[in-house]
Amino acid sequence: MFFNMKSFLKITLLLVLSSVVTSIVSCKKDEVKPNDGKPVIYYIRSTNPEVSDSLLVGTFMGSLIAIVGENLADTKEIWFNDQSATLNPSYITNKTILVNVPSTVPSTVTSKIRMVFGDGSELLHDFSINIPAPVISGIKSEYVPDGNIVVLYGDFFFEPKVTFPEDLEAEIVSLTKTELQVKVPVGATTGNITVRTNFGTARSSFIFRDNRNVLLDYDGKNHETWTAPIVNGPLPAPCAGNYAFFKHAADGAWMWTNELTMQYWAPRGRGNVPVATGNVSDLVLKFETNVPIEWRDVRMEIFFAGFAEDHGRDAPGTVFARWKPWKAGPYKTDGWVTITIPLTEFKYGKDDADDNENGTTSISNLNSLTNITMMLFGPAAGPNPVQIAVDNVRIVQK
Repeated sequence: MFFNMKSFLKITLLLVLSSVVTSIVSCKKDEVKPNDGKPVIYYIRSTNPEVSDSLLVGTFMGSLIAIVGENLADTKEIWFNDQSATLNPSYITNKTILVNVPSTVPSTVTSKIRMVFGDGSELLHDFSINIPAPVISGIKSEYVPDGNIVVLYGDFFFEPKVTFPEDLEAEIVSLTKTELQVKVPVGATTGNITVRTNFGTARSSFIFRDNRNVLLDYDGKNHETWTAPIVNGPLPAPCAGNYAFFKHAADGAWMWTNELTMQYWAPRGRGNVPVATGNVSDLVLKFETNVPIEWRDVRMEIFFAGFAEDHGRDAPGTVFARWKPWKAGPYKTDGWVTITIPLTEFKYGKDDADDNENGTTSISNLNSLTNITMMLFGPAAGPNPVQIAVDNVRIVQK
């Protein structure tokens, strides 16, 4: 629920004015003073001006609500189920209280608001807190060996049960509201991950160990072996068997060396088969990477080319993506992570300036593109050591 600050200030001013007017009238008429009568709740409403005329019988955790009634000024505590709300005395008047519903999941659900007053008396009011179903927004790495840790990102991970394909239940290792770490069960296969709580079920949009349209896995689908060497650890430890390892003690500007390129030529691979089919705007390039030391400079160029025993970098019309994860500072991963690059990010010509963020071209036709190259090549401030592991290069639907 979104909240407009200007509207909030207007509401607060009206509440204060209402309190002042009430106090003046009470003094003049010598009538009932605040809290001389029993506290009562007339209704609860949203503070969002767009729906403020709608009365609430429940809301979501974290929502800001207005409790409207009489004799509320001596309120000391407000409980939603068994969770205590934080009160701001500035937002408590005789007739109205503004309060945020706690964001902590209750252990005991009473579906009531319990208000405690200065004299120890209490007031109960029926009100439900709607706890959302879990949400899975991402995964650290889509490829993780059996027995290792998968990290899931999302929200509302409240006492979850996590299952892998074939309904294999995972052991939970670490848990917060927005991050979930589980151990991959033995025998896990390719498919979606499911998170269930008492409040709903979420199924991942990504595919664990995604095996769709894998161009290179370095176990059976290999690149030109005289380029970036294929290794199997020990450092970094593999995520799915062999991987390509870009490694150099002092990578500098425009260094074209075999160990810093990874070239796949379709005539020596799967033949004259496009790297992908479909609309460019619907597709992404994915791969797993592990960067064990800080990568500080030199972009990684990624590009496709036609059916030939050649990298195709200098061919007319070649379109590049420029992967520069170090732009905001030195880049280093904590183990393997999945990288996603939309094919719409393939938008640079060979001679586009390094500071040109918009590019001058795009991929117009995937049908004629069969080769793929990844290479560290570009300007640099100076030489730096580099180590970049890459595995499971694939092009899939978003």
